[in-house]
Amino acid sequence: MTDDQPKDTMLAMPNVGQRIGDVGMVFNNGYVTQSLCAPSRSSILRGQYPHNTGVQRNSSPYGGLETFRANGHEQDNVATRLRAAGYATALVGKYMNGYDATYTPPGWSYWYGRSDPGSNAQHVRENNTTINLSNQPGNWGDRFRDHALGFLDRRTDQTSGAPFALFFWTPQPHLKAGDYADRYANLYTDAMPADKPSVGEDLSDKPQWERDLPLLSAQDRQNRIEWRRNQLRSLRQVDDAVGDMLDLLAQRGELSNTYVVFTTDNGTHMGEHRWLFERGAKSTAYEEAANVPYYVRGPGVPHGTSDDLVLNNDFAPTFLTIAGLTPPPYTDGRNVLPAWKGADLTRTHFLNERQQTDDSPMPPYKAVINKGRTYVEWSTGEHEFYDRVADPYQIDNAYDPQNPPVMAGRLPGLASCSGPACKTAED
Repeated sequence: MTDDQPKDTMLAMPNVGQRIGDVGMVFNNGYVTQSLCAPSRSSILRGQYPHNTGVQRNSSPYGGLETFRANGHEQDNVATRLRAAGYATALVGKYMNGYDATYTPPGWSYWYGRSDPGSNAQHVRENNTTINLSNQPGNWGDRFRDHALGFLDRRTDQTSGAPFALFFWTPQPHLKAGDYADRYANLYTDAMPADKPSVGEDLSDKPQWERDLPLLSAQDRQNRIEWRRNQLRSLRQVDDAVGDMLDLLAQRGELSNTYVVFTTDNGTHMGEHRWLFERGAKSTAYEEAANVPYYVRGPGVPHGTSDDLVLNNDFAPTFLTIAGLTPPPYTDGRNVLPAWKGADLTRTHFLNERQQTDDSPMPPYKAVINKGRTYVEWSTGEHEFYDRVADPYQIDNAYDPQNPPVMAGRLPGLASCSGPACKTAED
């Protein structure tokens, strides 16, 4: 899983595209239930919508690692359940916003977790030891690759047959994406961000918070170019690490018996609707933030593409099902292994939410998304509705208060659903 990756940067990832996507399934409608780091990571670990994990921001209250721990989620999540079932479990990379590398969470047989950049940024926790890498040579992307390969090397070199689960959660490319090894610095020197009409659109039909955003300046537009090039460089490093891991699994005869899933915790805006890195960049129901890359290969997974709606809160119940376990009753997501193998899902709608405010200008919202349309209700009483088939860049707000969309009727049930009731509300 990458961090803050726009979907249109996949051109920098040939290993993911050719060695996962071209031999497995690519899901066009992979989405996150909240387009923000800590809420998305919590949903992945717990299989729940943010309104049920309680993690709805990147920091407390209502967010970050502090809330995740306070709600007891470190004691019960997909990792703790896999570990209890005999899996060797590892997390390498970024864990949760607010993590300071002073402890190792339960559920992991191997841990190499970097401190959140906001605290002790050069510290990393390896199992039971905190290491300060300040002023030490090396690049974080290479360190994460090496430790992920080390875990896989140890697991696949054993004859016990014990299964393993590696969560390789790189913090690349992350927003301005300046973190990549020097050997990638000369790549993508001519790359340009997509020239979408939504970058310079008329925002007169958008919510007030967007209309209040300043126009993109000449410097903003230049920054977009440099940030895109850095994103691609950073992602090429991640892609090389993916290739190295696939090589190792193939050499050990494990690749055909291993599910490999690639995604990101959320997308980011690159100036679409004037929403730019230094202004917030994500946390919206727009496609740039909510629709994410989703690739999977593994036993029984055919080559193909799917338009099924698959969510980040589906990962936990799917992984548990693969392990022969029953997902806990609090699970909002569903086992999508049948969809990985080509079956159709019954989900037709889902919730994308931001039910708590933070220090950005954006108010809270609740949104319903299906395969072709997006409906948003803002806490300000404003509304948005987009037909993404006719208007893929979500430029023309088609909401009519005299004729609200039918899908608006699903929002109350989705916004408060829990457990099996979420499937009822989604189908």
